[in-house]
Amino acid sequence: MRRLLAGTVKEAVIILILGIVIGLIVNFVREGGIPLVAEDDAFRIRTRAEFVGADDAWGLYEAGNAFFVDARDATVFEKEHIEGALNASPTQAGVDSLAWIASADPYVITYASEASQRQAGVLADKLLDAGFTKVRVLVDGLEGWKEAGHPVEGRTE
Repeated sequence: MRRLLAGTVKEAVIILILGIVIGLIVNFVREGGIPLVAEDDAFRIRTRAEFVGADDAWGLYEAGNAFFVDARDATVFEKEHIEGALNASPTQAGVDSLAWIASADPYVITYASEASQRQAGVLADKLLDAGFTKVRVLVDGLEGWKEAGHPVEGRTE
């Protein structure tokens, strides 16, 4: 009995090691594989859009040359958002509701919360795909905006 158990454990360890090795090989050869060691910018969002800081974004908005688009879902948006921002979650079917903005050719600055910045990048890419040319992503999201002392609005509960 003891011999049978030892043999079974040995086989299980061999299968586990083979599974790990095969998984590492597949990850290595697969395009877009997960890095085993995080790069310095591993948590930076990936987007084709350029990034803009809070103060530069505020300057564009104050000059009347920018719209803010919040990429978070509507319930979070209603609680707090950049003053004057529109809401368009990247999970929406499209960005058609923002088409009226394109004729003015402003900067369109997407943002989300600092923890969910990826949403802002996804929305920015959708806007670029829809033909918008001056799309930017707000660095550090809503939290960075508030830290810079710029105005927010929303429903307080």
